[in-house]
Amino acid sequence: MNVNFSFVTPYFFFVFIVGFLFGEKAFAVEVVDIRIAQQEGETRLVFELDKSTEHRLFSLSNPDRVVLDVTGSTFSSASQEALKKLPSGVLQRVRFAQRDSGVRFVLDLAKKVKSKSSTLSASGKFGPRILVELEYGADKAKEVSVPKNLAAISNSKRDVVVVIDAGHGGKDPGAIGKYKVREKDIVLSIAKELAKDLASIEGFKPVLTRSSDVYLPLRQRSQVARSSNADLLISIHADAFTKSSARGASVWALSLSGKTSEMGRWLAEQEKSAELVGGISLDDKDQLLAEVLLDMSMNSTIQFSLDIGTSVLSKMDNVVKLHKNTVQQAGFVVLKSPDIPSILIETGFVSNATEAKNLGSYAYRKKLAAAIAKGVESSFLKNPPDGTLLAWKQNRSRSKVYVVSKGDTLSEIAKKNSVSVSRLRSVNSLKDDVIWIGQKLRIPSS
Repeated sequence: MNVNFSFVTPYFFFVFIVGFLFGEKAFAVEVVDIRIAQQEGETRLVFELDKSTEHRLFSLSNPDRVVLDVTGSTFSSASQEALKKLPSGVLQRVRFAQRDSGVRFVLDLAKKVKSKSSTLSASGKFGPRILVELEYGADKAKEVSVPKNLAAISNSKRDVVVVIDAGHGGKDPGAIGKYKVREKDIVLSIAKELAKDLASIEGFKPVLTRSSDVYLPLRQRSQVARSSNADLLISIHADAFTKSSARGASVWALSLSGKTSEMGRWLAEQEKSAELVGGISLDDKDQLLAEVLLDMSMNSTIQFSLDIGTSVLSKMDNVVKLHKNTVQQAGFVVLKSPDIPSILIETGFVSNATEAKNLGSYAYRKKLAAAIAKGVESSFLKNPPDGTLLAWKQNRSRSKVYVVSKGDTLSEIAKKNSVSVSRLRSVNSLKDDVIWIGQKLRIPSS
C-alpha cells in the first residue's frame, strides 16, 4: 500500500517524539534486585534500584500483608527469580504486579508486623536502595520459656567501659607549643586524670590505650577499644595553628562522609567482615546487605557520639573557652569504629600563649578532666547501655512497690503485673516463692 506522507506536519512528529519520551520516562526506574537479611524479631528487605525514585509503604489486614509501591518503575525480569528465595519466617511470600504508576510488591505475612521504610543513597558500586523493615518480636511461645534469660538481663550489672586514648606519644610528640609544651605529655596527663575520675564513679570502667610515653598506630587505638568491648572511645588531643590568636577547646565526632569511606574500607577487607556490628555478624551476608547493616549501625553510632559530645561540651564550657559551641564532625581515623561511639576532644591550642600556660598547669588539666567525666556520666545516665549497672539502677528506680495481702501468691502477683516469677524473685532477692502478708515487693517495669 502506498502512503502519502506529504500531509504529516512537524507538529505530528513533535507529539510523537514527546509521547515516546514521556512513555519511556514513565518507567525509567528499574528494580534490579531484592535481598533479605534476618535477625531475631526482625526481617529487612533491600530493593536495589538503578535510579532514585519515590515509594509508598502501607499495611493491610485479613490476611496480613505489607504493600510497597515503587513509583515509575519496572521489575527486572532477570531478578524475578530472587522472589522464590525471599520467603522466610514471618515473610511467607512476595508477589508483584506492574501497574500504570510503577511496580507494586505485596509481602504476605504469617502475622502482624510493624513496618517502616527508608531510602538509602547510592554508595560505591551500589545504586539507590529502598529498605523495608518488618519488626515482629519474639513468638509468644518463646516468651514463655525465656524468664531465665529475662532474669539474667535484669541482673546484669556490668560497668560502662570507656576507653581513653591519649593522642600521639613516643616518637610522635604531636604539636609543640609555647613554653615548649608537648601535646603528647599534656593529653596523657589529662587522660590519666579522666581515668581516675571515671573509676571513682560507680558503674564506670576506664581503660587507657597508653599509660606511658609510647607510640600506637591509629588503628591499634581503635582495636584496644574493640577488644575491651568499649561503650565509648574518647581520643584526647591539643591543637596548634599558624596564628597564635587561635584558641578554644572543641569536641568532634565522625562525619557522614567519613562514615561512607570507612564503610567501604571495612567491607573491602575480608577479615573485617567477620566482626560483629551491633551484634550482627557480617560474614554470612553478601556485600549489599553487609553494607546496609553496617550503614545502619554507623548511623546509630554517630548519633550517639553526637549526643555524648554535646553533653561533654556543655560541661567543658564551665571550665574552658570553647572554640566551637557545637560538636563538629570530620573523618578522623581514630573515630572510625562502626560499632563504638567515639569522640575526639581538642583541649585547646598550644600555639596560643594563654592556653599553652593553662594546659601546662596540672590543676587546670585536672579541672578539665573532671568536666569531661561529668559530661560522660551525665550522658550515660540518660541513656545507659543494656546490661549495665546504670541500666539496672534505672529499671530499679522505675519499679513500683506492691504490698502483699492475704491470699496473694508470688505467681499471681507476677501475672497481675506482667512480669515473670523468676524476674520477680531476682529483683527482690527471694530464694523461693515464700512471701508473707505485709511484705513489700519491688515490681520491675515490664
